[in-house]
Amino acid sequence: MKYKQDVAFINRERELAYLTSFIYKRPNEILFLHGPKSSGKTTLLYRFFDSIQKEQQLDVKFLNLRKIFLVSYKDFIRAFLGIDYTRAREDLKEIREYDLKIFKVKVEALKGLEKGKLDPFSIMECELQKLNKKGIKPVIIIDELQALDHIYVDGQRELITELFNFFVAMTKESHLAHVIISSSDGYFIDTIYKDSRLKKTSSFFRVDYLLKKDACEWLENLEKYSKITDYRLTRSDIDKIWDVVGGSMWEIQKILTDLFNTDLDAALDVYKKFMRGIIFEYAGINQEKKEILKVVADKNGVDLNDFERTKAYNQGTIEDYLHDMVTNNILYYDPTEAIFYPQGRSMEWGIKLYFDK
Repeated sequence: MKYKQDVAFINRERELAYLTSFIYKRPNEILFLHGPKSSGKTTLLYRFFDSIQKEQQLDVKFLNLRKIFLVSYKDFIRAFLGIDYTRAREDLKEIREYDLKIFKVKVEALKGLEKGKLDPFSIMECELQKLNKKGIKPVIIIDELQALDHIYVDGQRELITELFNFFVAMTKESHLAHVIISSSDGYFIDTIYKDSRLKKTSSFFRVDYLLKKDACEWLENLEKYSKITDYRLTRSDIDKIWDVVGGSMWEIQKILTDLFNTDLDAALDVYKKFMRGIIFEYAGINQEKKEILKVVADKNGVDLNDFERTKAYNQGTIEDYLHDMVTNNILYYDPTEAIFYPQGRSMEWGIKLYFDK
């Protein structure tokens, strides 16, 4: 099938170069990729994953946890180790190895994992050691790690804590594997950043929206980057798109799709009203939320000090509200700057229109 529009990948040379240089160092730290929603983190990781898979001496484990339903420790075992629980056990011989993508375990170990009698982290460490002895560099990439939050081991220990202990041991201490983690949940990343042990054993790299010059290059050459031949955009059209959605790749592609059925001004007007609806649905007539959003709307980036005179701050609930706004993708929180921003230019429009009478 020939599509009228393809998914574009625009100039991430700096980001790809950074990731490449990271895996060609001896493993010594965890790398956290963070950035606002729709800034292209997942697309970047897929492109990077495809490129490094071609390297003969790399063994890559890439998990996109957005695609996996995780509510329990058993779900984590199934996802992280790639165990096929649907396969009949009676057909397996006791000496047979079970293929777990990067990791391979004997059937006895598989049974022990399922019954909770064996530690999956010990098994994974053994497999990483085997790969290193063969001259193979293991690379573990996890996208949307916050999906593992609030999952417990034996109903007591937090899985995410156990996992980070394992990652620190495999990178900082044993140098057995590279670990790259991505998340758009700013508060989740902030929790990690404030952990003194993780802060001293990790690097943080922000993946941001496209620069205007890159967005313009894309929109001036739609056939080259998106395989679109049905229409072309003028420089005035491009400026209008930038004004509404900025460099958000997903939102730009959404507008490009809409243009097959309507004109640009109508498409952008509908989208701005849609964003206003998101804010109204979220905040409604809640006075504390309105005060917080008003502060955010009046400045380009805010920190906790900017909320000192709000009612929400006086009630001691400001951090709870901000956490909720980040979780609901209203605001983005940069943990390295401790600054809150609207989730992109379109969210700025939504907040602005919410306060317009």
